[in-house]
Amino acid sequence: MNTSLLDLKKVQLASGKRVAECRLALDAAKGDVEDAIEILSRPQVPLADTPFDDSDWFTGPTLSRNAVKAAEMELGLKFPAAYLELLYIKNGGSTRYDCFAVDRPTSWARDHISITGIRGIGGKYGIDATSELKINSDWGYPTLGFVFAETPAAGHTVVMFDYSKCGPSGEPQVAWVDVYGEQPEVIILASSFSQFVSGLTTSLSFARLDEA
Repeated sequence: MNTSLLDLKKVQLASGKRVAECRLALDAAKGDVEDAIEILSRPQVPLADTPFDDSDWFTGPTLSRNAVKAAEMELGLKFPAAYLELLYIKNGGSTRYDCFAVDRPTSWARDHISITGIRGIGGKYGIDATSELKINSDWGYPTLGFVFAETPAAGHTVVMFDYSKCGPSGEPQVAWVDVYGEQPEVIILASSFSQFVSGLTTSLSFARLDEA
């Protein structure tokens, strides 16, 4: 993207950052000066304080607030605040802990489900309104909301935000969706994104089937 020298100077003066950092922020903000300044003002949070690992796999470009507003408008849904706070640190990625306990057997395991990563917004792997409609249609997911976490089952199971009770502007529940059978199976995992993330753990927490 072509960045005007005037805009670059505005961002640099307001942020006190190096020219290269300002240019990257303007690119991420698609030339919006205020958005770029906001990106540069975000506190640096160590990855160890997030559920993400240090891999760049599944990670999208730096997320701007304008990109969030555009995605929410296209989807007709408000993203959970805790989810956005995480994506402003790292726009999606694989996680250090990948399992979540359930109280019934699933197609994955008898006592837990597994994820391979949390999706960001935009970019190659992130949430996009057009692709979400196609994904839901192709796989036959129920119209709960949208998929925010992938699983090792490559689409046969996913983790979704469920807006069916709270409405498009409320705090969605987190649901496991399994489409292996004739009808989708839905299991509510958590009442919020924060509760879901805090419940993620390692597979070592669960007994192996052959040990029973």
